[in-house]
Amino acid sequence: MNDEMLKYPIFPSFEEGSLRPKKKCHATLNKGAAGQVRNLFQDRFDLPGRADFKVARHLLDRRGHPSSKEGQCGSWKFLRRIHSFFSWPVSTKVAICALLLLLAGCAEKSDSAGTRAFKLGITSGAQEFVDFVMEGHGFLDQVGLKADKVKSLSPANLHLMVAERKVDIGFGGFTTMATARSEGKDIIVIYGVFSPVNMVFVRKDSPITTLTDLKGKKLGVFGGPGSTTFAFLAVLAKNWYGIDLFHDAELVTAPAPALAELLGKGDIDAALLGTVESIQIFAQNRYRVLVDLSAEYKAHQGGRAPAHVTVATNEEFANSHPDIVRDYLKAYKNALQYVHVHPEVWDEYAGSIKMDNPAERALLREKMGPNLVEQWDTEQIALQNDYLKLVHNIIGDSVLKVVPADLIRNDYTP
Repeated sequence: MNDEMLKYPIFPSFEEGSLRPKKKCHATLNKGAAGQVRNLFQDRFDLPGRADFKVARHLLDRRGHPSSKEGQCGSWKFLRRIHSFFSWPVSTKVAICALLLLLAGCAEKSDSAGTRAFKLGITSGAQEFVDFVMEGHGFLDQVGLKADKVKSLSPANLHLMVAERKVDIGFGGFTTMATARSEGKDIIVIYGVFSPVNMVFVRKDSPITTLTDLKGKKLGVFGGPGSTTFAFLAVLAKNWYGIDLFHDAELVTAPAPALAELLGKGDIDAALLGTVESIQIFAQNRYRVLVDLSAEYKAHQGGRAPAHVTVATNEEFANSHPDIVRDYLKAYKNALQYVHVHPEVWDEYAGSIKMDNPAERALLREKMGPNLVEQWDTEQIALQNDYLKLVHNIIGDSVLKVVPADLIRNDYTP
């Protein structure tokens, strides 16, 4: 292909019959096919009842084979424009390319301004409830956010992702976040999710009646001794019952469903279960409740219990994207308000986790509802700080050796 071919590419076409050149054109066509025509484009190519057309040499072999459209071939028009572009001055081409890149960048910026994405770390458990409401009822969409969810199979893995900035915002155990902050991580806690709905169970015929009786016994712990929930139980046991569960009891770590079976077989003496499992076992009346963690704390401290699961982020992300953090909390609070007005969401959530027993569904709302943290005010923050001091003073060597400064923030609370 040469310059002349790109200059005037013409595709002969017609409406009826086959291509029928007149006799006077035969010689020209034959010379063209043999490559004996000096000029690439011949001036005359007559079609019966049609206008005169210029004929390109590279189209001569198409004689007798009609096209489906009239006029110039679109592909050749495009090639001609491309060829023309490359003949422009370099400065002109650079300017045009720069303009196109600028326009593309503006379009991308406009799209990102409409919907801002961030990585949200979650794990299975009760913290999924509010996220379920936020996503299912469009509260993130309302504030222009899109959560790219990273789901962890265990709280420990999620805590690590939050600490290592693998996610931008995540649900984290309060004492674990405090420990990470005390070890130099730039984690900050920006809201509370809920206080414990967890319970410790014993067999109905068990002689164990208080936490003190766990001395020398096998205690099953669903999250292990390093979990936030066990730290909460250990504070209760040490502060009000005088027993150090880290040293005075034999701890057995296993998933909550397995612990429930071990308890029934007599392989362990008591079991601290997860939120959902606690509600299910309580509703089934299978075992006796030794202690309800939040109820026990409120009974000794009065009023509110501290959030043991919190919303956390890192300072770098919060400083560079304060609008995302603030709008996420706005959506979070709107979801909590929606739960009050639309209690049917409890059934929706129960269905999503395959909780079909009506008694379990009723207990889910009864136990979880009052323990949701709805205010991140001065009183709640003081309660959180007081709890950290208890953790440090009572089980500090095992969990929190130093109470970190500036862990809890309310700068982003809408």
